[in-house]
Amino acid sequence: MPDFHIINIVQDKHQDIQSADFVPHVKNSLKFSSWYEATFDAEITFIAKKLAKNLPDESSNHVILVLGNDTTLNAVLNGLLSVERQHQLPISYIPLDLHTNFTPALHLKDKTNVLPQLQQIHHPKFLNIGKICGDIPKQQTKYFISSVGIGFDTALTEYKKNTSPFKLNVLKNHFLTTKAFFNQKSFPVTINACSEYLQLPNSFLLTLKNKATATSTTGNLPETSIEIIVLRKMKMMQFVTGIIFNHKYLRSNIIHHVNLSPGDAIHVHDIQPGHIDGGLLGNGCFSFNVDQQSYPFWI
Repeated sequence: MPDFHIINIVQDKHQDIQSADFVPHVKNSLKFSSWYEATFDAEITFIAKKLAKNLPDESSNHVILVLGNDTTLNAVLNGLLSVERQHQLPISYIPLDLHTNFTPALHLKDKTNVLPQLQQIHHPKFLNIGKICGDIPKQQTKYFISSVGIGFDTALTEYKKNTSPFKLNVLKNHFLTTKAFFNQKSFPVTINACSEYLQLPNSFLLTLKNKATATSTTGNLPETSIEIIVLRKMKMMQFVTGIIFNHKYLRSNIIHHVNLSPGDAIHVHDIQPGHIDGGLLGNGCFSFNVDQQSYPFWI
């Protein structure tokens, strides 16, 4: 039987009404050892770090259950991994946000049966996570589950996160995204991969995508699971068409796909905004190495 330690993000403006009602349901229906509530990312990371320090470093049934959004999940992951442990604490996740990139990996169609489902799991599943080390934009190490974006990708992520079903808000977000598109200047990117060396001087969007491939029960990694996508500056109609058709019709000189291997280096030689799993990384120049490892998830 899993021993849950729950971290809940409160006052999330992107939660729907059903999710707001779901949190008290979890509190009343699920047996747990500890419950923590936080209002910002640094507090979430601190709580996760404290749990990683205080819970016994041994094979056990302790599980960190995250109630929140993808940014909350990322903050918990980075907090747990900031403490050196031989046995990592498995993470479980119930997204309360309208927008999440992690739902397919959870196999959750709705929240109705999720609590009994989590209690019936006996062993964690290992998933690949990404790791970036270097100036991002200051010297640090960060882990990500879904994606890292630099340049216009940050504005695009904010647009998706802020989109709501109300028509006026949708129109406002479209306007802000269009404005951000025209304000985004091109910047140089260098990719130093084992298979090729690319210099892309007119980039305006860079994305690292983690394919989140499931690994074996022992945590052994398959080969490449992280891809970098770089788009060069283009006309607005080309960009809109590319987004609608998932970049299928963009010419090869506009969009670049490169599968990355551990140790490959990315350099952004300009001050740009960055995000990681939907949370802001800040503005600056980026120069980092890419790596990957497995982490246990209770899914």
